[in-house]
Amino acid sequence: MRSLPATGRRLLQAISTKHVRSVLSSAPLTTARMAPAKALASGAAVVAAGALLIPTGQAVAQGAHPADQTATTAATVQAQDFRLPVQAAPQSEQAKTAKAAVVASLDGGAGPDAQARPQDEQASRSEQRTELQAAGQDTEQEQAAAAAAQQQAVDQAAAEQAAAAQAAAQQQAAEQQAAAEKAAAEKAAADQAAAEQAAAAQAAAQQQAAEQQAAAEKAAAEKAAADQAAAEQAAAAQAAAAKPSWSSPAPGAAISNPYHKTNAAYAAGYHTGTDFAVSVGTPVLAVGDATVVSAGYAGAYGNQIVLKLSDGRFAQYAHLSQLGVKAGQHVGAGDQVGKSGNTGNSHGPHLHFEIRTANQYAKVIDPVGYLKQHGATNF
Repeated sequence: MRSLPATGRRLLQAISTKHVRSVLSSAPLTTARMAPAKALASGAAVVAAGALLIPTGQAVAQGAHPADQTATTAATVQAQDFRLPVQAAPQSEQAKTAKAAVVASLDGGAGPDAQARPQDEQASRSEQRTELQAAGQDTEQEQAAAAAAQQQAVDQAAAEQAAAAQAAAQQQAAEQQAAAEKAAAEKAAADQAAAEQAAAAQAAAQQQAAEQQAAAEKAAAEKAAADQAAAEQAAAAQAAAAKPSWSSPAPGAAISNPYHKTNAAYAAGYHTGTDFAVSVGTPVLAVGDATVVSAGYAGAYGNQIVLKLSDGRFAQYAHLSQLGVKAGQHVGAGDQVGKSGNTGNSHGPHLHFEIRTANQYAKVIDPVGYLKQHGATNF
């Protein structure tokens, strides 16, 4: 087994002289900021420097046992491993001498192990390359893993942000749809209310129009009835005004046998009335206001009517074909009382008319003269 100084030389030979000088300088060692490979090399340089310094420490220690020296060297190595100074402390003369010896051995290559240095140096370089490659690969893997983790975190954050945005968009769309549905429902309700209001207004207008039409029709009917009544009243008044107070029993008819014509065939020896030449069915009229005394068949006079006039005289209508009144009935001047005919002791259709002072045969006066005296003109 090689001695400890030889091991230190091999480690120093595996590291560049420039790097060892930087390690041994008084500048602060900022190992935490170095790359993994650089930190490894720095640690190896410190261990090697400690190994080189052991003989100097052994010379200083007086009466020390070799086993104690080995323990001291190990303790020194452990202290150098865990106590890297942030700033170099003042060096003693012995440390400065050891440092100079290390630099000289690195620069000149003198010493008892000079012949073995090329082989150890080559082996150390090979080991260093292997360690550096392994450290680089580890570093690349760690960097790749860190980049992958970072990318995964970015992707996760992007996915969560996209999901949150999608949820917000869906929420907004749902709220907009709910608002649209609410607005549509409110509009439909408003339209329904407007339609119902319009229908109610239309129904009220129709009802009002119907009532107005009914009122107008009623007013028209009442007016028509009033007009009809007025017309009838006017007609009655006109008829009453036009109606004479006294009238001929057969207006416009010719006299075929005058009053008081001598004829032995009659019981009185003369004609007791006046005959009007009319055909069967001709209307005969009341000569004045009167009351019907009798209406019926009377032997030689056939169907006859006797009226009692307002002045107490009696009017006789004989040989009638039809009777239009009854006993006790009131009639006025110009009213139809029956129709002429040819009944009883008659030699042809005519109206036999008498004015009697009493209701008996031969109590007579001139009928035409009597009527004309009372104002009758329609002979």
